[in-house]
Amino acid sequence: MKLLNLTIQDEFRSLHKGFSIDFHKNFDSMDTFQPFCFAGLNGSGKSNVLEALASIFYHLEFCVSKFRPQNFDKHFKRNISTPDAYTLQYLIGKKNEYPSSTEDLVRVVIIKEKKAPATIYVYTKVTDEVPDLTMPLGQTENNEGAKLYLPDLVVAYSSGENEILSLPFIKNRLINFDKYCEDYKKNEIFGEPESSLIYIDEGMSQAVLLAALLFEDKNTLKPLKKELGILALESFSMQLYNHGIPFKTQKEIVYNPILLHVQDTLEKLKKCATCWNEFDDGIEKDEYTGPFNILKLDFYINDATKTAFRAHFKNSFELFRFFQVLYELNSNIVSKGIKEEVYSSKGFYTKGKLPIAAPNDSVFHFLDYKILKKIKGKTEPKALLLREFSDGEQQFLHTIGICLMLKDRRTLLLLDEPETHFNPSWRAKFIKILNDSIYAGRLKKSPNGDFNVHLLKDVILTSHSPFIISDCMPNNVIFFDRHKETELVEAKSAKELEFNTFGTSVETILDELFDYNQSIGDWSNEELLKIQFDSIKTETDKKELKKKLRVLGPSIEKDLVLAKLNRLELEG
Repeated sequence: MKLLNLTIQDEFRSLHKGFSIDFHKNFDSMDTFQPFCFAGLNGSGKSNVLEALASIFYHLEFCVSKFRPQNFDKHFKRNISTPDAYTLQYLIGKKNEYPSSTEDLVRVVIIKEKKAPATIYVYTKVTDEVPDLTMPLGQTENNEGAKLYLPDLVVAYSSGENEILSLPFIKNRLINFDKYCEDYKKNEIFGEPESSLIYIDEGMSQAVLLAALLFEDKNTLKPLKKELGILALESFSMQLYNHGIPFKTQKEIVYNPILLHVQDTLEKLKKCATCWNEFDDGIEKDEYTGPFNILKLDFYINDATKTAFRAHFKNSFELFRFFQVLYELNSNIVSKGIKEEVYSSKGFYTKGKLPIAAPNDSVFHFLDYKILKKIKGKTEPKALLLREFSDGEQQFLHTIGICLMLKDRRTLLLLDEPETHFNPSWRAKFIKILNDSIYAGRLKKSPNGDFNVHLLKDVILTSHSPFIISDCMPNNVIFFDRHKETELVEAKSAKELEFNTFGTSVETILDELFDYNQSIGDWSNEELLKIQFDSIKTETDKKELKKKLRVLGPSIEKDLVLAKLNRLELEG
């Protein structure tokens, strides 16, 4: 999919009524990898656009969803959303079809007025003025046709655990858990979650990385080897506690093992495992207070292991989706009261309210997770636990893993400051690595012939890094600032500001976009500003000052001071 415009006719966070942001304007630029980079000072509103998009798609998803839990449905209103009035436009390909050019895309316009249901308008040709299909989402029955024109996936990642961005996804996880239980009780097959929303937090990112390392080839994994020294996934283990879920009968409440409903897929995992052990916890079932049984699976990774996974799972995404289901079953510890609080929240949800399960109380978690890594200065690689990697290394792994796994799906990817823990070198390489190793600028093969992977997705990231901004086209760098008089948030592309970001030096970007015209920090710069040139009377004074300046490293600011000193004509 490709975003065209978002206009908000209702206040949302720091975004005022009437706030509008343009995305793609030139259809010709859509067949290459050009992510959107939102830049601006802290509090300028750039993350609020990601939050608004997540909230909008969350509401649309559950307007057309087949399943909504009762305690969720009483808080969910088709005619009220957050923001409550907006116009959203984007291009998207037909579901399960692979576009080779923009001619294969349709234009979707979604209009929602305050306290009124949203309406989806579909234009078969992107330049049409009259819609070919109109779908109001106000009726009580599910409008499954509308689902065809929503993205397959809306995926979010935030290095700072943005609470407002994550809230729609937290609600979605709880709904997925209830859907699983409902299907179980009705004895209906539960495949993958119905909703498109996926939030990649620390736990989910482990599943993302695992799926990528098991299914991707050496070429696409090359950046992990080059930048992180990762040679291979060596081994991993997982443990599953088969807790009970309550089933109401006419006479009593009985508990059934929660994992029984996905036993077929668990059998696939067993066939991929090097070894596994299923054991009882020793508790009498008529005095049930804990898991029916515990399953531990160990995987030593070699070619045979990868072959087994590829035989039992279609691709990395199918494997990830099953891990997603298992992670969401950890919501078994969330009470009805807490769920209702989450469902009723329209903005913040105070951190700490959702319980954190101890390992024995959760349904699923990874145990040892070892990656073979080349260590600088060492002749032999070393197997390290994933948690031994630095924050920056883990962030690098997670972000690349997400994009690898989703490369062939109609996806909106929202990355909130994905480079926070990166060193300057990785920040400078980040956009190129995404382009070269994930998308590679090539057409891919589908059953219908060649298709362009770039047309399937849009990537929006927020960043303060001038290195990342320097690798983004001026059309796609959106700078957020407040109007000097009205103090309202404005979002303008670097091209509108007549500033070419692509290939521009970091110093120039800091000066032009962030009003920071120094190449050094304020503390060290203060030492230079303290210099009183009028007090330098002799060559001896000059020499003494130059000696003091040796404590400062090389910089433009220091060079300017030295040049001025050298121009001074003084007595001997």
